[in-house]
Amino acid sequence: MAQLTGMIRRDEMDVIDERGVIYVAVLFICSALAVFAGPARAAATFGVVAASIEGAYWVGSSLMGQYHAQSKWRS
Repeated sequence: MAQLTGMIRRDEMDVIDERGVIYVAVLFICSALAVFAGPARAAATFGVVAASIEGAYWVGSSLMGQYHAQSKWRS
């Protein structure tokens, strides 16, 4: 979800601190998983989840850039 702050548009996942909070939450979940499934599986799960988060962020940034480029072209 996006917020308008004055004239600057800010995306929720665009802030490093918010991404850090997400990674800390995933780390806690994977730490709990390590207790039951073992550290190798927990590390693999963390890697897959982190790659998914970064992939979603990258795709979202790319699509947002294309949207802004098209909207400027139409104006």
